Amino acid sequence: MAPIRVGIVGLRPSPEGESASIALGYWAAVAHLPGLRELSEYYEIVAVCNSSVESATRAIKQYGLPESTKAYGNPQDIANDPNVDLVVVSVNVGKHLELAKPALEKKKHVFVEWPLGAGLAESEELYKLAETAGVRTSVGVQARADPLVAKIKSIIESGQIGKVANSSAWVSSGVFPFDTWMEKGEYYLEHKSGGNPLFIFFGHFLDSFIHILGDFTEVQAIMKPAIDKVAIYSAKGVLVNPGYPKTSADHILVQGILEGGAVASISARKSKAIVDDASFRWIISGTEGELEVTVPPTNWQFGDPKRTLKLKIGSGEVQTVDFLSNDQFEGKIPAISTNTARQYLAFAKGDTDGVATFGSALKTHRLIDRIIKAAGWESF
Repeated sequence: MAPIRVGIVGLRPSPEGESASIALGYWAAVAHLPGLRELSEYYEIVAVCNSSVESATRAIKQYGLPESTKAYGNPQDIANDPNVDLVVVSVNVGKHLELAKPALEKKKHVFVEWPLGAGLAESEELYKLAETAGVRTSVGVQARADPLVAKIKSIIESGQIGKVANSSAWVSSGVFPFDTWMEKGEYYLEHKSGGNPLFIFFGHFLDSFIHILGDFTEVQAIMKPAIDKVAIYSAKGVLVNPGYPKTSADHILVQGILEGGAVASISARKSKAIVDDASFRWIISGTEGELEVTVPPTNWQFGDPKRTLKLKIGSGEVQTVDFLSNDQFEGKIPAISTNTARQYLAFAKGDTDGVATFGSALKTHRLIDRIIKAAGWESF
């Protein structure tokens, strides 16, 4: 089978003398490139599209892509390239619709980062465009491809812990600054940006939660910002705004009944310290046993090597469950890239369980919209 020919929108070159990091704007370089390179049997990068041809050309040279890689400065041009099969959109969520639409209209397969769109309306529009085009789609909730998530889902479906009766999760975003933020990332502080803690930090976990356990049939929610003003600093550490208004929620409480009848709750907090040294602690309780998932201070979707899964059946001993044996990416590429690589592999092989489509990601967007409304906030 010939490799899937990839065009990347948003492969930002780093400033001279600096390397790409997980800082604002470099996700394509940090998370996508390592996986695509590791999967050269399945993928070939043939084009890059940035805000200008010059920027795309610099990125191609800086990241060592072949000289034959095309450089484009607008989304229409990369959409018109007959040699591009899959367009990857890795930019701020506020531009997802604008940049993905031309590719969908040209019937390209499309991978868009999470969130799919800036709110429910844009996500619905992208889903309809993809359905009309009849193309394959993928959304960057890469934890669906995480062996941890697959193992939890397998244990539950096997009936090992019996019928799920209760699921409780505690989430801390204390890994992020409490009262400061980065310039040009102000959208993360705004409720209606669609790219804030509710959609990103909380949303990635929520997607895995319902992917494994099913949706909420009944939901109640409380949302509240931890503080109402944040100091904004430039990349060089210069204070540019001592009191940027913050309208996005950090403290988020969701509870309700799941499709299978289980009682469920997710409590997310924002604090300056994480007392249990865990960004995520999740217990799934069944009629025969329990599972406990623990992830150290980081993002859920990053696949931290120290994440753990424990299982206890009845009065038996607590077992630490292995979920990484025979994994082809762990330890071979940066940990932060592994789940994205696994997602690319699943997409290439047609594995629908390890890939969120526009349709399945839309399900998570619709739940977030229900949460917003249940909390008495304005939806969009």
